[in-house]
Amino acid sequence: MKRRTFPWMLLLLVAAAALAFTGVSTLRDSFLQSPWEEEVSTLPPVTRPAQLAQAGQLRYHRSNLDEAGQAAYDAILARLPGFPESVKVENLGSEAFGQVFSALALDQPLIFHISTTHYRTRTSPATGLVTAFVPEYNLDREEYAARCEALAAACQAFTVPAGGSDYDIELALHDQLVRACAYSEEIELPEKSTAYGALVEGSASCEGYARAVQLLMDLHGIPCYIVTGEASNVSGVTGGHAWNKVRIEGAWYHLDATWNDPVTEDGSHVTSHAYFNLTDEAIGRTHELTDTRNPCTAAGANYFVRKGLEFGALDRAAEDTLAKALCANLAAGDNAVELRFTSDAAMEAGLDYLFGKSQQRVYRVLSDAAQNGAGIRTDKVFHADLTKQRVVRILPVKK
Repeated sequence: MKRRTFPWMLLLLVAAAALAFTGVSTLRDSFLQSPWEEEVSTLPPVTRPAQLAQAGQLRYHRSNLDEAGQAAYDAILARLPGFPESVKVENLGSEAFGQVFSALALDQPLIFHISTTHYRTRTSPATGLVTAFVPEYNLDREEYAARCEALAAACQAFTVPAGGSDYDIELALHDQLVRACAYSEEIELPEKSTAYGALVEGSASCEGYARAVQLLMDLHGIPCYIVTGEASNVSGVTGGHAWNKVRIEGAWYHLDATWNDPVTEDGSHVTSHAYFNLTDEAIGRTHELTDTRNPCTAAGANYFVRKGLEFGALDRAAEDTLAKALCANLAAGDNAVELRFTSDAAMEAGLDYLFGKSQQRVYRVLSDAAQNGAGIRTDKVFHADLTKQRVVRILPVKK
């Protein structure tokens, strides 16, 4: 799939421009019903594929609601597959109901048949409290059923290593998503903020990437939920954003698939891991940490740590590691290798070691990779630097 022909760093600008659940608005009926007497009857629920049965099971954001909020959440979730005209809820303040709706939108990747940017409510004229939720549907029953079938088929097409650990499964699912999906700037289109857009149409906003990650992890039993906040690009421009927290080997990590899907000058594909399983400290250099539960302090399942691609200094052994990683990535269909440094000083020294005029050891890395079967030129190379994450990408030129 063709990607935008922007330099890598510009990904951060367009990704951060996507607003994640920050523009929710409410619309109240012009007629106020008092008191609520009877719910509107509904048709039987749309039957969703069995392969999607585990979608939305973690319900992390539901756990942040009080008892009344959880009851409203459960009532709405149970009724939505039947396309009700309205759902009765137990007298909630408008702010409390907004939290319920936000929790549903964040927790449930299969409610893409309703608008997640605004909704309608009915209120009691006596108390001013919300008594009913009135969904706004983006799809009819037949369209929704067909899209659920397509989504199930798309999820089944994702492969994971037999007997693989949660880390192995997470990495495989992440890489396949990043290869299959391209970032969309058409954030006004409802499907771009859904798992359907990311997994079936191959085009999504940051919300769509985050929901796709959540759905894929749900289906493989890996705890994962969506985090929202703001993120700042290398130019200091800040905007709403959505990413994920995932629990691997008993520890929580940040995973931002959107920012791991960069673009290159020539449109070639690169799978990045700069934002794969980060600590709070690491992702906090660019992302607002709004979710204080489940702190992320472990580093063992970080991509660079696990792959042996984090360095305090470069030497001949590090060159050999990079050459082997480059060969493996090229064989897997990627066009680059990335490495991370342990400090700003180490990164500065590493850049000089690889690309400085007096050393230029990157060409020795290329030669080693070529001798081991990589079909690349050994006299030309591009590189991109993600300074805040101390990550460097080496992008060779194919023969």
